[in-house]
Amino acid sequence: MRAGDILLFKGEDGISKIIAWGTGSEYSHVAICVSDGMNLAIEAITRGGVRARDVRNIKSAYDIYRVKESYVYDLDRTISYLVGRLNLKYDYLGVTFLGILKLLSKIGIPLKDAANKWQKKRDYFCSELCYEAFHKGGGLDIVPDVPEADITSPADISRSAILELINETRTDKDG
Repeated sequence: MRAGDILLFKGEDGISKIIAWGTGSEYSHVAICVSDGMNLAIEAITRGGVRARDVRNIKSAYDIYRVKESYVYDLDRTISYLVGRLNLKYDYLGVTFLGILKLLSKIGIPLKDAANKWQKKRDYFCSELCYEAFHKGGGLDIVPDVPEADITSPADISRSAILELINETRTDKDG
């Protein structure tokens, strides 16, 4: 794993399974490695908001994605963006509304454009933080095929043509 790598999680709890189902993906959470030497990743979680954690303590299975070498972005600014958001709150309202929109789209009612009014500017959910770190921090839109990328999901990130799968299904047991 290297700094800038994206960790996409395959959660086993009920909420994770609902997120994965609602987005048509196996992924329910995302974090970004900010220091491979310190095994450190930054993420936005429901209990704690934006926080850093030691990757070695991750119990859930995850896959590692990386920006393809043909794309240029500023890694230092991406990491700086993430560090600058540490301790901000989790965006409960934004992620709840996004979930409702995803569920409605499953039954044929696409309303994704309506989500922007529910976004809070200083609160984050995991995939929103990831998108903004690369886009606003590093200058790279990692999900160019998603029209409203600021409400992107872990599934959208996993499907990006700009990213490549580096390692499948790692857990803390894999080291």
